[in-house]
Parts: sequence; C-alpha cells; structure tokens
Amino acid sequence: MNSNLFSSGVIKEHYDPFRNMADVEAIEQIPLEERVKRWDFALNLLDGCRDDPNRIALHITHNGNIDGEVKTWTFAELERRSIQCGNLLRASGLGADDVVAVITPTVPGLFATMIGGLLAVRLFPINWMLDAHALSDLMQRAEVKLVIALGPTPGFSIWENVNAAIQGLEKPPQVLTLHEAFSPPAAHDLLTQAEKHAGDRLTFDRPTANRNTVACYVHSGGTTGHPKIVKILHGGMVYRQWAANNGLAFTRHDVVLSDTPLFHIGGLLVRGLVSTANANTAVIPSIFGARDKTYMANYWRYIERFGITQVSGVPTTLSVLAKNPPTTENISSLRPYFATGSTAMAPAIQERLTQITGAQVMQSYGLTENTSHVTLDPRDGEVRTRCSGIRVPYMKIRIVKMKEGGEIERECAVDEIGMLLVGGPGVAGGYLDASQNKGAFLDDGFFVTGDLGSMDSDGYLRISGRQKDLIIRGGHNIEPGLIEEALMQSPSVAIAAAVGKPDTHAGELPIAYVELHPGAKVSPDELLAFATERIPERPAVPKEIVILDKLPLTSVGKPIKHVLQMDAAKREFESALKALACDWSLDIVNTGGSGLAMTVHLKNASPTDRSDAEKILSAYSTPYEIE
Repeated sequence: MNSNLFSSGVIKEHYDPFRNMADVEAIEQIPLEERVKRWDFALNLLDGCRDDPNRIALHITHNGNIDGEVKTWTFAELERRSIQCGNLLRASGLGADDVVAVITPTVPGLFATMIGGLLAVRLFPINWMLDAHALSDLMQRAEVKLVIALGPTPGFSIWENVNAAIQGLEKPPQVLTLHEAFSPPAAHDLLTQAEKHAGDRLTFDRPTANRNTVACYVHSGGTTGHPKIVKILHGGMVYRQWAANNGLAFTRHDVVLSDTPLFHIGGLLVRGLVSTANANTAVIPSIFGARDKTYMANYWRYIERFGITQVSGVPTTLSVLAKNPPTTENISSLRPYFATGSTAMAPAIQERLTQITGAQVMQSYGLTENTSHVTLDPRDGEVRTRCSGIRVPYMKIRIVKMKEGGEIERECAVDEIGMLLVGGPGVAGGYLDASQNKGAFLDDGFFVTGDLGSMDSDGYLRISGRQKDLIIRGGHNIEPGLIEEALMQSPSVAIAAAVGKPDTHAGELPIAYVELHPGAKVSPDELLAFATERIPERPAVPKEIVILDKLPLTSVGKPIKHVLQMDAAKREFESALKALACDWSLDIVNTGGSGLAMTVHLKNASPTDRSDAEKILSAYSTPYEIE
C-alpha cells in the first residue's frame, strides 16, 4: 500500500460521525489547510494509481452485457497510459496553459486522457451530445489547440460533428481519437500514438500545482445556447475529493459504477476521477452509460457481480431503478447510504429506493461554479424530505434579499426565501470570459447562484426555485432560450416561451408556449418537428408545444414565465389526478423564481381517495398539501 494516498490528507480509513451542524462546526475547528497537505489534484490521481498497482482500476463490459466479455485495466496500466498521454501532449508542442478539448463518452482511454491531461495541459471536457455549431462555439471561445474525440462509432455522431465544428474555426486544431473498448482503434488513435512515449516518468518539468492553479475548464449546463466556461481550480478539485470522502465516508476499498458523463462536474469528480484518486475500482458498464437500457435492466446484477459499494446517479436514473427493484440479486455489498443531486427527488422515489436497497438516499445541492456540492444530507443524521442537506464543512452559505441592481439589501431570516450565495474552498476561479463575472463572482469570494432558497433553524437548505429560468431535466440544464430561438425561426411564430413542467421521472420536462402571427396556420406537431431540427441536443427538445391566442406579457413585452409555468403544472397535475374516484380541485402558486407549491382540495373523499392522491402527488418533486 502506498502511504502517499493517506499523507495528502484527503482520504482516511475511518471517519468521524456526520450527523448535524454541530459535527460540521466541530470539523471546522481544525483549519482545512491543516487537514489537506497538498493541492495538486493530478498528483492525487497518481497516488491513487500507485496505492496498489496490481489492483483492477477499470472493469469494462460491452453495452450493458454483463454475461459477455469483461476487459480490465490495472492501476499500473492506467498510470502508465496516463503518463504516456501527458508526455505525448507535451511532445506535440503544447504547454501547460494550452487547451485540449475532450469530446467523448466514457471509454477506458478517457481516464488516461483526463489524468495525463491534468498533468500536462489544460483540459476542457465538452458535452459530446452537442451539435457542430455549439461545439465550434465552445472551441473558439476556449482557443482550443487540440481535440481528443471518440472516433467513428455506431450510435454516435460525435466524429461527424467534431469534424464539421473544426472546419468553421480560423485555426482548425489537430484531432486525436479514442475508441470503445470492444472496437479497434481508429486513425490517429491517442493511446496508440502515446505508446511511443515514456510511461514510467514525465519527460517535462511540471511544478506542483497550488490552490489557485487552473486545472481545467468545464462549461456550465448540459444544454445551453451559449454556455459559460468555468475555470476549475486544483484547489477546488482537491477540496471536492476531501469533502466527498468526508461526506460519504469513501475509503480505498470502494467499488463504483462509472455511468455518468465526465463532462458534467458531478460526473467528472464525485462519480468519476475522485474514485480513481481514492484508489477505487470503477466499472464502465456501457459506452452509453445510464442511457443504455440493457445496462439499466442488468443494474442490480452489476451490483452483485462487481461488489459495487455505492449506488450513484441523477434522480432520473434512480427513478428507473425504483420501479425495477432487485429480485434474486445479492446487493449486500452496498453501503448504508448514497448521494444524488442535479434536481429535486420525489419523496416516493426516495422512500422506495431506501426500501429496496436498505440505504439512505442523501440529497445534495451543487453547481459547476462551486466544483460540485455545497450541501449534503448528513450520512449519520436526519434526511429531511424536499431539502438538500446541510452545508459541507468549510463551505459558507448566505440567503439574502437583493435589490434590482444586484446589490445585497439584507440577510434573510430563518425560513425566509431569498437569493442563495455560496463561498468557500469549492468556489471556482471565475468564468473564462471575465466580463461574465460581474454580479456573479463577488469581491468577497461569494458566488451568486441565481437559485432561491431558505435555511431552517437546523441548517437544512431548501431550494424553492430559480431566479434564472433554467429547466433541469434529470441531469441536463436546459436554457429556455435554446428552444425559444429555434421556434422563433418559424415564420408563423410571433412569441415563444419555454418553461419546465413537473415530471415524475425527470423532475422537469421542457414545454413551449407560442403565440402565432395573425393569420398563421400551423399545428403544434408541425412546430415541434420544425424546432427539433434546430435544437442542438435531444434533451432540450420540448415534450409539448401549446399554442395560445395571447401569451401573458410584462409591460415591456416579455413573457411572464411563472404564469406559464403554473399553467404547465396545472395541466400536468390535472391529468394525473383524473384517476381519483372523488371530486377535487387544485390550487397552484408561485413561491418565487421558478418555485411552485400546490394544494389539492378533496371533496367527499374516502381514506382510499386520500391515499391514492398521496401516492400520485408524492411521485413528483413539487411541494403539496392535501385538504
């Protein structure tokens, strides 16, 4: 065992109880700087590889086929390939500050690419589901010097989109490829070319990173028309490793599933590279990740076969598992808790998962600009429904009232809804475009999240909505403007507005409202087909288009989105409640930003009617009361 794994201060064999805010404050009695001895995340990754070089680092199965061939990489092989990749990148003439875009789903070579890239250059993992135009925009703004992308692969259009994207750049970057584990390498394969380079040492000088050294770029959101590029710091990544380990009690013995995209900050760290830095074995079930239906059908068999210790995933994935529980599979390897995030989880799903796994489902709140988690349910304490836990040690949270110009007016009282500000060691180094920092990254170190929430007397955070009108579909952040711009290209559409409607599976689904030009003749299905061709990512395609005679508008002609959002919610809940045998009525109110709450009034209801209503409503994440 390599003692360096523990000497960095980010991982332990045993952890103190984490029950409440008193435990958080007790941890904070020792400054973080005394706990963490080094702030270079790339070196933590190498320590993870060196802890037990002969241990399996990666198990890989083909498209969720658990009965088929299993390929493996040891940690020694992962370290060798990672160092080779780093040496290749530097030998290609790239410097530490040169940007290398990585556009691929999870394949074994991605782990070597990420570790080697963090050692040698400035990585920029990009959402591989984006179209050529969106890819080109991100590459141009980040001044990408090299692209590493999945080569031609059935079921993916990444290669075609990347090639189309670089053709539109003034200085088209070189492109290297990665390949799926069960397919032969394509031309210009990164791992093949890297074999020519040393794998036992770095052949270039590399100073140890400090807390403020930029490690990589990550773009905000899963689906945006013009996403912000965030500068992720080594200090933030090391803190994220420490905080994840402290919150979830990870040890070197954990075995995890790698089924979430590594372009997302949560997938990149807590469900990705943190496991490697901890010397954990990761299982790559499918190149399609949790989108692979075969894998999801075999999920509990993966737990049993590989001894998975913690379930992971966004609420969308977990809702599928809740409806497809294990039957004969032995899932006793699971720890008694696991975390989820991205969007609120319906209480019924949360309770069902606890029933079938025996594990407590811990909610969290995080964002790219904070290198992931801000809050987390205490693993040894109370999990409060519809809350997102208590703050992670050393993080700072403020709930404030803000003036129109963005100035802070005052601090909010307990349980009072206001703007959520976060500060502390997780906060990123700002946006690549410094002009975007104004009003977001404040001079005192706090970041204005754009989310509305409140804090109760025990320190639990409750997110009530978003001042910014993102639609969060599972793990995808969708900017409404992307949908609206596509619809506005139709000559029939005068005004378009996209909002989220509640959904039992994804938390929210995009829905669009349009007002037509006088005399225009077009159907919702025709508009949907028109928009689908112009929206660069499938999750952003609206599930429904509603044509109204007049959209509700502000005095300056902007759609009043909270009114439309309430209408979308009313349509959804009225449809769901039709199954009730008794009469009922429904009230929906806006609680600020995009926040909603509803009250269902039952008439002449029997106990069965009330139980049925509870069952229907608890499948959604929207707060409700039944009267």
